[in-house]
Amino acid sequence: MKAPLLSLCALVAGCGGVSFPTNSQWPGPTAPAFDGKARFAVTNNKSDSLSFIAADGSGTNLGAVPVGDNPVELEGPHHLASSPDGQFIYYNLSNYVPGTGSGPHGAHGTGNVPGSLVKLDARTYEPLGEALVSKNPGDVILSTDGKLAYVSHYDTVAVTEALSTPGATEEQAYSPVAIIDTTTMTRLSLTMVCAEGHGEGLSADGKTLYVTCALLDQLAVVDVSDPAHPTVTALVPVGPTPNKWPSPQPSYGPYALTVNPVDDTVWISDNNSGDVRVYDPKTAAMDPTKVMVLGDVTMFGAFDADASHFFVPLRSTATLVRIDTKTLQTSPLPTPAGSCTNAHAFVMAPDKSTGVLVCEGDQVMIPGQVVAIGVAGPAILGSTMTGMFSDGAAWLPPTP
Repeated sequence: MKAPLLSLCALVAGCGGVSFPTNSQWPGPTAPAFDGKARFAVTNNKSDSLSFIAADGSGTNLGAVPVGDNPVELEGPHHLASSPDGQFIYYNLSNYVPGTGSGPHGAHGTGNVPGSLVKLDARTYEPLGEALVSKNPGDVILSTDGKLAYVSHYDTVAVTEALSTPGATEEQAYSPVAIIDTTTMTRLSLTMVCAEGHGEGLSADGKTLYVTCALLDQLAVVDVSDPAHPTVTALVPVGPTPNKWPSPQPSYGPYALTVNPVDDTVWISDNNSGDVRVYDPKTAAMDPTKVMVLGDVTMFGAFDADASHFFVPLRSTATLVRIDTKTLQTSPLPTPAGSCTNAHAFVMAPDKSTGVLVCEGDQVMIPGQVVAIGVAGPAILGSTMTGMFSDGAAWLPPTP
């Protein structure tokens, strides 16, 4: 059974968990046995749950816990992040559960009510707070110190409404980025950024946020040095083919991104053009010499320890491609038949020796899956099924 937050959480920008009376006979929550192991938490959109996968490379499914505010309604936990010390989990509650449709999330982005960011105790999985955001929250990342959370919004409803309104401006199709104080779970700002924003990443100094903007083939560059007053400083075209309002025809469809921890370049995964392209902050432009065409929908990737390789999943073929960041040579690692349907994200453990490939399933009948992968080689180490429609992962240390 879910542990619901107070219903007021749906009405305010932030709230805390429930406190039991002093000397009450109600026992505190019990930590699951698997908390003693390093593990990955995985969001399951259509199960309203988090699955926990052993981080020892075996791919063992340790168990699952229900999440959400309403125990009798699917609310769609979508993407997550963990605090640097591993004490807290932050996940988006999208308030929309896609069933059928096209694109990497089925009919993702068509929710009509605001979502929220929920903070969980990573030991007991009790909700500690919830911050209201906007419709269709997409990605969530944390600052290096874990004090701030950044939530993008993949809001196709705003796009549809703007396109159907005569004379509507491009800005009317925009969706926001929310910045939240993770200690108080107070929303500090909600800033319109671009149309269909989704993947996010921070510069090494934490002052610049990058956001993919799928509709108009853009990368948003956002100054977040003042989290209460972020400023969009540039909307950079990710490719040479023009794509302009009011007749958007996305040629590239930038959807996910990862910031290279060594040189701060931004590696962008494009759904429509099936490639990876690189933005160089030193020139404030895309690097035309770094375009890796992979021939499939590219998704959320990760770098190895020294950023000598970038690992990016291909959704349809369920393949993990290793890209040499110097030579740009690519090496595909297909997953075994039946172990991965619709690859979504590859997430590394902190030591960068292993990672997990999170696969959505078919969103209807086939559950999500997680494939454990050793980076050296690389090599497939194990796999397991999770819940329905899995899409994100975050590493957690053993909880004392």
